[in-house]
Amino acid sequence: MKPTRGENIFQWINYLFLTVLCFTFLFPFWRIAAISLNEGLDASRGGINFWVRKFTLDNYIAVFSRGDILNAYTISIGRTVIGTLLSIILISLMAYGLSKNRLKGRKLINLMLILTMFFSGGLIPTYMLYKSLYLLNSFWVYVVPSLYGAAAVFIFRSFFRTLPQELEESAQIDGANDLIIFARIAIPLSMPIFATMALFSAVGHWNDYLTAVIYTTNEHLLPLQTLLMKVMNINQNESGSLAFGAVNLSDASRRTVTAESVKMAMLMVVVLPILVLYPFLQRYFVKGMIIGSLKG
Repeated sequence: MKPTRGENIFQWINYLFLTVLCFTFLFPFWRIAAISLNEGLDASRGGINFWVRKFTLDNYIAVFSRGDILNAYTISIGRTVIGTLLSIILISLMAYGLSKNRLKGRKLINLMLILTMFFSGGLIPTYMLYKSLYLLNSFWVYVVPSLYGAAAVFIFRSFFRTLPQELEESAQIDGANDLIIFARIAIPLSMPIFATMALFSAVGHWNDYLTAVIYTTNEHLLPLQTLLMKVMNINQNESGSLAFGAVNLSDASRRTVTAESVKMAMLMVVVLPILVLYPFLQRYFVKGMIIGSLKG
């Protein structure tokens, strides 16, 4: 059917609205990238919104000239990979068990999970608990507390309940136990929800900075986001920028690097890995969210 005039107008309004919305989301990142690739002193004059005026990599050299940035990258990547893998494995196993009505004590476990969504012990009891578990000033303070989440368990559980029971019954007839059914049937059929929750967990680990602020005092355990927070607090002057790095720059380049340009480069270093990862998981992300919410 040929669209009516009103439908065409509505479609063009949608295109215009989505274009403006995309520009609103993308412009800040584009501007940060342009400033990070521009000479700091030149960028301080303003006017850099879309294009680089004086291209340079000195800001990124200043960032990576510090050894702590590489160490922070190692901590952030390590906690993201290990924390996400362990969390997804343990949560999916628990949710798969809770999706079965034959599990004894299932209602009590569900009730306990629901209570954790509304009540918490508070900061001081949590700190004392972590101390008693020897998690303070430990890499595992980033991983262990985030292994389980009630919301993630319920989303996985809702998804597993939509899987055909006939497949499980036929596998049981062939002699497969619950673990084999989970590994060979449930996981392959549930890749959208696995990718969705893995993305949620990875972004949460990557963006978390408060855990290091509260529970660690060891400078070698600072993740990338906490280091970024320290960089953002650098004073807006030349000594502040040089205090962060620039040790591998020539004298002429040092004079062009400013605290603001180093901050922009640091922001790009922190944000870019997630921006690169997201497009590969986007198709699973959309499908997993729709199935996990509507069918649940």
